Amino acid sequence: MKKVICFLLAGILSAVALTGCGAGRDDDEGNVQELAQIEIYADDGRLIDTISDEDILRRFSSLSYTDIPVEDSEQDELASAVGNLTEVCTIVIYKAPVAVYNDGTLEKLMELTIYEDSNIVKEQFAPESIKMFKIPEEFLVFYSTVSDEEKNFMLSLAEINK
Repeated sequence: MKKVICFLLAGILSAVALTGCGAGRDDDEGNVQELAQIEIYADDGRLIDTISDEDILRRFSSLSYTDIPVEDSEQDELASAVGNLTEVCTIVIYKAPVAVYNDGTLEKLMELTIYEDSNIVKEQFAPESIKMFKIPEEFLVFYSTVSDEEKNFMLSLAEINK
């Protein structure tokens, strides 16, 4: 049962992430749900940088960090592996709200935690990014692996070379 729930949640959350981050621009009115801002925090919680450059955001949204293994055993294996790793930085991803009338406040979509000497990334979706129903936070944390190129790009945003 847990495997089915995780599979469904991974599918829903990936769809939300891809819709929020990877959707193309509509020339007439713009895409109201595109990736709007990235904040990079050091391992000690200090804000390193805030990025809102459209080219960088577009490149970031094309990363494949949403390829989440859905098997419980794979998730457990990755989760136990990060227990021994040192965090390098956390990337907080924001999207523009989808409401027609909004105050311009960005909505937090997810946090990505990058680890030293590993290509494992911890993905923690923001509970507020799921509007249809409330999901317990333990079901909003996933682990995936990224390529060296993708990890280097993410670290380059914070000017960290590890």
